[in-house]
Amino acid sequence: MNFTLPEDSLVRLNAQLNLTGTFNHVLRAPYSTLQVMLRLIVERSTEISAVTVEMGGQRHSITVYNNDHSRHMQVADFIDAIANGQVDSAEPAPARVTRMPVLPEPDELLSTDQLGRIKYMVRHGGSVALETGHDLPIHVAVHRTATSKGITAIVSTGNRRPRTSCFTVRGTDADCLKRLLASIEHTHIAATPRIAAAA
Repeated sequence: MNFTLPEDSLVRLNAQLNLTGTFNHVLRAPYSTLQVMLRLIVERSTEISAVTVEMGGQRHSITVYNNDHSRHMQVADFIDAIANGQVDSAEPAPARVTRMPVLPEPDELLSTDQLGRIKYMVRHGGSVALETGHDLPIHVAVHRTATSKGITAIVSTGNRRPRTSCFTVRGTDADCLKRLLASIEHTHIAATPRIAAAA
């Protein structure tokens, strides 16, 4: 079996290494129902983080530097090595009975009305303040480019230290919509506190 940490867990792992605490993860093998459960204990200090991985009745530790931007990849590789018996063996968890996801799917970021407003703005231009669950809305302004088919957009949130992106997309309305929705989602994630991102 070749167990690996899923891509969504890599994003959470990156946020978790900025905190001190205990976190749970699940590794899966492709084309199989087998999974391995693990507990990750992070003890963060000023310069380094001590990471302990509890899996299959065993404990393994690794130390990573906080200023290393690839530290979450080092920890992920370490976890994969433990699960695949390259460090020590780890017992697989019982096979899943159902095909239900372990974590519930997140709610849609935008309501149907908000999505309709964004689609209208891609075709005609305009601005809107989107409520996405944060204290402050995400402001979106769209201008249709005159010389060629496309849009120029500004996406921003926050007052004291606003997170802003400005970009121009050339192409079909579908291309413009896809890029604008990706920017709105990125702004929403960037405005999410670290503790919520690690959950």
